[in-house]
Amino acid sequence: MSVCGLIGGVRALLDGTEARTTLGLLGIGALGLAITVSGVLAYFQKR
Repeated sequence: MSVCGLIGGVRALLDGTEARTTLGLLGIGALGLAITVSGVLAYFQKR
């Protein structure tokens, strides 16, 4: 989901869509990436 959000945000930038849509997609991608990274780091710290 995070990768798709980031890719969708980049595509929206290139297509020239509305700014709110672009920022929303990039925000979803960044949030998903942050959650994924924190989950992986927490997993490896417990191991």
